[in-house]
Amino acid sequence: MADFATIDDLINLWRPLTPQETERATALLPVVSDSLRIEADKVGKDLDKMVADNETYANVVKSVVVDIVSR
Repeated sequence: MADFATIDDLINLWRPLTPQETERATALLPVVSDSLRIEADKVGKDLDKMVADNETYANVVKSVVVDIVSR
């Protein structure tokens, strides 16, 4: 499954990353994306389907991932 945000999303929505931050973010993006999937599954939702079906929702999920990874 694809991550809900990319390194380019982090750069465009937050700021340029150092090489060390890029390495850390690369490792965190799938972890955060999967964590959101698990939380959605707990309430009977398929987050991947919801993101695929609604561009606005996809942007919100991307924003959440960027916010979490940037902390």
